[in-house]
Amino acid sequence: MDFLDPQKQRKQRYIFGIGYALIAVAILIATVILLYLAYGFGFGKNGQIIQNGLVFLSTQPSPATIYVNGEPIKKKTDSRVQLPAGDYDIKLTRPGYRDWERSITVDGATVQHFDYPFLFPISLTTSPVHTEQNAPPLALQSPDRRWLLTENAANLASFAMYDLNNPQQASTVVTIPDSVLTKPDAGGTESYQLSEWSTDNKHILLSHTFTGGQEYIMIDRTAPQNSVNVTRQLKLAAGQVLSLRNKQFDHYFILDPASQTLYTADLGNVTLTPYLQKVLAFKSYGSDTVLYASSQDVDANKSQVILHQNGNDFPIRQIDAQPPYLLDLTKYNGTLYTALGASGDNEVYVYQDPVGQLQRSPTHTAVPVNVLRVTSPNYLSFSSNAQFIVIENGPQFSVYDAESDKKFTYTVPTNLDAGQSHAVWMDGDRLTLVSGGKLVVFDYDHTNVQTLVAADPHYAPFFDRNYKFLYTLAPAGAKTPAGATLTSTSLLTKQDQ
Repeated sequence: MDFLDPQKQRKQRYIFGIGYALIAVAILIATVILLYLAYGFGFGKNGQIIQNGLVFLSTQPSPATIYVNGEPIKKKTDSRVQLPAGDYDIKLTRPGYRDWERSITVDGATVQHFDYPFLFPISLTTSPVHTEQNAPPLALQSPDRRWLLTENAANLASFAMYDLNNPQQASTVVTIPDSVLTKPDAGGTESYQLSEWSTDNKHILLSHTFTGGQEYIMIDRTAPQNSVNVTRQLKLAAGQVLSLRNKQFDHYFILDPASQTLYTADLGNVTLTPYLQKVLAFKSYGSDTVLYASSQDVDANKSQVILHQNGNDFPIRQIDAQPPYLLDLTKYNGTLYTALGASGDNEVYVYQDPVGQLQRSPTHTAVPVNVLRVTSPNYLSFSSNAQFIVIENGPQFSVYDAESDKKFTYTVPTNLDAGQSHAVWMDGDRLTLVSGGKLVVFDYDHTNVQTLVAADPHYAPFFDRNYKFLYTLAPAGAKTPAGATLTSTSLLTKQDQ
């Protein structure tokens, strides 16, 4: 029998061994090829090995045609494009819309996401929503961008409230009860300023300044009769500064500049409880994370910036002792970022996970991931998605991108119209300002500058929840010289509405 023949058995084992070896070699080659492909390696048109990168592109609205170095490609936006490592000019186009363009650098084996391009219509259609005989002293939009309140110039305690989900619907009136307010002395003046919105989109903390004093009012826009004079409830002293704790309408931080004490309190327990000492200025995040400038243990003419978290203090850096201080903090992709500086230092330091740095460092020092520089900055803000940090003074800007770890410093060529002290974020990726009576929008790095519609620099622009409509307050015109018109502008062409 063949299977008992030793010679044939050896031959069969030899054949099997060669077969298994070839299979192993094939698997190894396939693994190496897949690994190289995963790292972006491929063959160019001339047969040379090149390394590619992936670029994801999407637009609002979509789809749009993608041009690479002036040539259209088959793929549309909302797709990924594989490009050899190198520099490229990208242009995104859609009929009826203005082009979006920028230069990018593609590195091999990297993935870049450009999911923020916004295409504005070439022709903008604007229609009036409502005209006020006198320009409202104050306009407020809720964090969810649904509710817009404009103050009545003839009765400062009364607001017209618009539902931007249905802007053509008649506005409702929100009036602060007289019993909640302290009236100014006879012949005196008064004004209101926004302090904060609660994240419930219902409650608004206003600072009410009047001849003879100042107080904080918490408005319930859905039930104005439930509005509260927080200053009275908490028995705050003159000069004490109030802010929301964790953006909850009934929980507060209170800074007493005279004693440099930061207190906590809530409407259920009106007793002020000391929280931190030697506090000059502060910014909070959540319930128990506070970034503050302190007069404790500092060099001459310096203030110490400390991060207080989970009951512990973490000194980060000394800055100029003279206010104004620039402090802010938030989380991006689950990591805490802090930005801190003083206007007199002409720079703001950005830290990524400062507590982790301090705990890991043998010298107990934190190192900034970047330093933003502007002459005498007077404004600091994170974008709504927390990816970008901007500091500004007039036309001077410096922006840090936490995603790419890059900095962009530029001066806009147009002056900001009087009435606005700084630009404001349109969304997570774009800034807006008013120049020459027109609203100007540009990407975080001052690319894709677009001039849109007439706007009053005293008011921020307002966008609906899906950024399909822009609302502005603009001068009403010759017939109502002292008035203002709330206008609605579609950000979609008729074909896309």
